[in-house]
Amino acid sequence: MKIKFIPQNVECEINPNQTVLDVANQNDLYIKSVCRGVPSCAECRIKVVEGEYNVLPPASKELALIGSAYFVDQRRLSCQLRCFGDITVDLTEQIEKENVVTKRPRGGNAKEVDSSARAGNIIFEPQQGNRMKREDQKRLMAEEALLKEEQRRELEKIRARHKK
Repeated sequence: MKIKFIPQNVECEINPNQTVLDVANQNDLYIKSVCRGVPSCAECRIKVVEGEYNVLPPASKELALIGSAYFVDQRRLSCQLRCFGDITVDLTEQIEKENVVTKRPRGGNAKEVDSSARAGNIIFEPQQGNRMKREDQKRLMAEEALLKEEQRRELEKIRARHKK
């Protein structure tokens, strides 16, 4: 099996036990990963541009980080992405991140850096003050409630189809 990285136009062999992040690191291709594959940072997002049928859908850990954005832009976490056939991935977004520090890694010896990322998959502009933090928390709670409501409706549809 092969994985092709664009725009670098580099092809590498990959086996089913390896993640895309592992293969990129072995071949000196930059993919930003603060958490080093735990997954907890969602910095290693990439886009599968060819061969999406050769990858499994995201697991619950990955979906918890990328949320509903996956269904919009089809980006995946390279630390979780394994394939069972040839794929092509676009690293353009990662190239843009290469010289930018955006998140603080967890742990005692972490450098102090700012992040504009918030929980979930939506990036907000940096905000100051407790009032803004409460607004962010309210927004996140509303998003979670909306997601649960959408899941409940979908479940009702499935149950209605099975009753027929």
